[in-house]
Amino acid sequence: MFKRVTWLGVGFAAGVGTTVVAARKAKQQMERYKPNAVVDRTQEKVVDGLTRMRDQLAAAVDDGRSAAKEREAELRAKQPDRAAGRHAERDAERQAERREAPVDPPTTL
Repeated sequence: MFKRVTWLGVGFAAGVGTTVVAARKAKQQMERYKPNAVVDRTQEKVVDGLTRMRDQLAAAVDDGRSAAKEREAELRAKQPDRAAGRHAERDAERQAERREAPVDPPTTL
């Protein structure tokens, strides 16, 4: 029984090894005889596709930004008390505190 398992393993390893070597040789031959026109045409299609995708993405981002600006303007128009700014009240309080705070004279060393 052990002999059969051993020879089964040897046969399997030889088959896998032969397949790997044959696949490498076939790839080398394909690369060697590949027509340049096919490579160039494929490269052009890929570049054109990527360029088109980039342009579509840029257009989508621009549309999204303009829609966001329109929506922001619409929301700001609905709330006129906040039109001056998000933290207008807080900023006004801070300015008032600064005006009321005493100013220390500069110290000399």
